[in-house]
Amino acid sequence: MLWGALGLTACASKPAHPPATATVVRVIDGDTLVLAGGAHVRLLGIDAPEMAHNGQPADFLAYKAKAALTELALHHRITLQYDLLRYDHYGRLLAYLYLPNHTFINAVLVRRGLARVYTIAPNFGHREELLTAQRQAIEADRGIWKELLKQDEPYYIGNKNTLRLHRPNCPLAARMSPSHRVRFYSLKKAFLEGYSPCRSCKP
Repeated sequence: MLWGALGLTACASKPAHPPATATVVRVIDGDTLVLAGGAHVRLLGIDAPEMAHNGQPADFLAYKAKAALTELALHHRITLQYDLLRYDHYGRLLAYLYLPNHTFINAVLVRRGLARVYTIAPNFGHREELLTAQRQAIEADRGIWKELLKQDEPYYIGNKNTLRLHRPNCPLAARMSPSHRVRFYSLKKAFLEGYSPCRSCKP
């Protein structure tokens, strides 16, 4: 789901030493879950389709993404690997998740076409591995990529600094530094390079 969709307060406290391993007791959506003890975890480096909320319908394959994460993680003891920034502004842990057999859960969801790469500085660890999984899903026309590659603009504007992709008339694109601008005439090319859609204009 989108980063700003849940204003969670129950997990606002930040323990000095976040867990290295824990059991998953609940799955909220395709990229958010809850550990035994109550800590909420946002899977790092990816973004799954958003569930229905505030009267808005669910994104394409949102429930399938949640079901996949449930199948992979629920009631399993997982290993959490952290990057430079360990918490988001809601107090949720940000982590790469692994099963005991070393399955990288974040990458599995991306490879199945049930999540896309979503990088936020300074957390760049595993970006290349996740991007490889995304490229495999795109080339196979798997999952969300059956819908996300439907182009409705003559071109799009990427920000090389933030790795966000904008529609030509997006106000955020208009304020972008010229040195950061790159033009994409193909949505597929932008996603293959790891750009993520702007939250405002939603290309």
